[in-house]
Amino acid sequence: MLPERPLRRRFVLGLAGIATAICLMAGQPRNALAELPASVVAVVDVQFILQEAVASKSIQKQLEAQRETYQNEISKQEDRLRAVEQELNRQRSVLSPDDFGQKRREFEQQVADVQRTVQARKRVLDQAFNESMTKVRDTVLQIVTEVAGEQKATLVLAKQQVVLAEKSLDLTSAVLERVNRKLPTVPVTVPKS
Repeated sequence: MLPERPLRRRFVLGLAGIATAICLMAGQPRNALAELPASVVAVVDVQFILQEAVASKSIQKQLEAQRETYQNEISKQEDRLRAVEQELNRQRSVLSPDDFGQKRREFEQQVADVQRTVQARKRVLDQAFNESMTKVRDTVLQIVTEVAGEQKATLVLAKQQVVLAEKSLDLTSAVLERVNRKLPTVPVTVPKS
């Protein structure tokens, strides 16, 4: 345990430092805040733009088509597995327990392979979505910067973080219009699996 005197001494020195800082600040002119530049605030609903942008909808449409293709392929594999399982159940009484066990393990391996394929394709689609949406986000950020500069905004806030704002401060529609003009579509690249 530390001796009590040095601890008191540090405490008193800390208080003296705080008191000195207060005295120095008291000597500052009262209008020090008036010297700060005036801020122009704007708000943008980024989530709305990302949902409503033509490029975002294009991405969704392309991914939905790919998802449907994958689903059709998986459905065919599932149908094949159901047929294999039915055949295996018919052979149960004919096969020896060892042979049946071996065929059952092979069937379960096939099921596991299909499940891995489904998971791999889901990851591929998620990755393609993220890569494509990154292009949209980058474009939105670039255009927000441009519009904010034109409006001489020094601070841009996400609309979701603002409780109340005058409509004239909202740059969302101007940004969305420019995003749609600049980036009407984003090609989605889905690697072949």
